[in-house]
Amino acid sequence: MLTFVKKSLIAASAVIIVIAVIAVSALNFDSTDTLMENTTPDSSASQLPFSNIITSDTPLKGDPGAPITLIEFGDFQCPNCGRFAMNTSPQIEESYVKSGQVSIAFKHFPVVGPDSKSAAIASQCANDQEMFWKFHDKLYANQGHENSGWANKDSLKQIALEIGLDTQIFDSCLDSDKYKLLVENDLTLAKQIKFTGTPSFLLLKSDGSKPQALTGAYPFATFQKIFDEHLN
Repeated sequence: MLTFVKKSLIAASAVIIVIAVIAVSALNFDSTDTLMENTTPDSSASQLPFSNIITSDTPLKGDPGAPITLIEFGDFQCPNCGRFAMNTSPQIEESYVKSGQVSIAFKHFPVVGPDSKSAAIASQCANDQEMFWKFHDKLYANQGHENSGWANKDSLKQIALEIGLDTQIFDSCLDSDKYKLLVENDLTLAKQIKFTGTPSFLLLKSDGSKPQALTGAYPFATFQKIFDEHLN
């Protein structure tokens, strides 16, 4: 389990930061995906309190001291989240994470249905055994139709077995809903930011300046442009 807490994100609960929200979808929180066609980016600002956004329970890939942290708010049943995970994220990792310029964190935004919450809790159980990202990738690689049973508890336990987790520990964690509150807190945070679809992203600089929110299954080129603007 990651044991760091990113210093730049440890703020008193009363601290207010301004988030520039780029909204490219008008979907509500019951939406499965963010529609990308026929949309025009619109920007707004909201003031929200944040405290310890990234903690020891937050899955993170890359250098915790990277200049930029990209926090994904995702749902394991969301097809667009799957496309980001399988296509765009590997390009970000190759171009920015490996070099230490960007780190990627994951927060849960389970809006598709009950199996979304089970999958989110299960992924945190995998994180207990330092295998969140392997579990994450396996879920998206095996993604099925929404709430069809592919992500119910029995299926999740089978996936845990397939990737080599200690199933006794994993099953106990999942059956006890150990991370239910963590998942609910992530969902509340996503709604506070006024995210309207999945996947959504929060980009944070290590100095805490100009946080930026982005909703949509954008291609790598969009993230590349944003990263380069902040890094340069």
